[in-house]
Amino acid sequence: MEIKQISQECIDIFWTPQVKGWIQKVVEQTGGRHTLQTTYRLLKEGVMTMFLILHGKKISGVVVTQVMQYPAKKTLAFLFIGGEKIVKHLKKVENFFIEYARKKQLDTIECFGRKGWIKVLKQQKQKMKLTGYAYEIFA
Repeated sequence: MEIKQISQECIDIFWTPQVKGWIQKVVEQTGGRHTLQTTYRLLKEGVMTMFLILHGKKISGVVVTQVMQYPAKKTLAFLFIGGEKIVKHLKKVENFFIEYARKKQLDTIECFGRKGWIKVLKQQKQKMKLTGYAYEIFA
């Protein structure tokens, strides 16, 4: 397994139906915060960063991140994770991004996701730090 960062200039090359499909599945669960189109635009602008997970020459997953600037710190946010065998190789993925965050001098990695990730992350010895709520005003 290998993880490759895709430069913003090469997004179009790897913006395949398969990769778009993985991202779309996650985007649909954001409550309208993101769309496939806004994600593509922000990847092209370099606001978000796309990483591909490879097994040999086969693309088996995608991770989209964004550096988040808070008043007192910067974090690396996992926005979208999709594909095949992600959970099976989660420790390798985690280690890759810990090193990536260190190189960028970020001291926290944060992720938001469905409840199913709680079980997976507990197996990885990760602790849930926050719980979020959303109120749909104009539904």
